[in-house]
Amino acid sequence: MLTPEQFQELKRDVISSMERLYKIVPLNSLMHSRYSLAQPLYIVVEYGDEEVVASLNEIEAFASAPTEYEALELLCEEIVMLYEDLSAEPDKLGKLPARWLGYLEGVIRCR
Repeated sequence: MLTPEQFQELKRDVISSMERLYKIVPLNSLMHSRYSLAQPLYIVVEYGDEEVVASLNEIEAFASAPTEYEALELLCEEIVMLYEDLSAEPDKLGKLPARWLGYLEGVIRCR
């Protein structure tokens, strides 16, 4: 059994170690000349030994790179490509891709 003090210390240690593994960051721009965001996207950034993975869980998009900035930049490219692909033929989309397109149409604005 743990004492209340030991439990609190263990809880702090677990939270601290988890914070070093990942974080959630707001993305305010797609870094693209044709598209802007109507609202921030909340990106999960996970840190591995040799790479950083950035993901947008709402559309199951992710990108990995050696640095956080590069992973976010690649994720922006992935989001734009997915948006353009899905927008090209919205009538032919299945349920999940149609849901992704609906989400993206709600957050992406054409300039």
